[in-house]
Amino acid sequence: MNGTRISMALVGCIVLAEPSHAYLDPGTGSIILQSLLAGIAVTIGVLRLYWHRFKAFLSSLKEKSVVQVNKDGQEFGQDAETTDEL
Repeated sequence: MNGTRISMALVGCIVLAEPSHAYLDPGTGSIILQSLLAGIAVTIGVLRLYWHRFKAFLSSLKEKSVVQVNKDGQEFGQDAETTDEL
């Protein structure tokens, strides 16, 4: 009920808004560009920070699923089923 009132008020403000004829100076564009570049830099920094953890996680998944097949078609490795053949 409360969310409906807020959304109706927001729609009313958008529909009834008049042009403001505001002036955007070059400093505003500079701030927007700087914000975008800062966001890209932060994203790259976070990826570099956690890259080793992500890489270690993927390699641990790969090590768990290592199964090799010999010339006779029998599987051996960490996930291979153990059979007692004599």
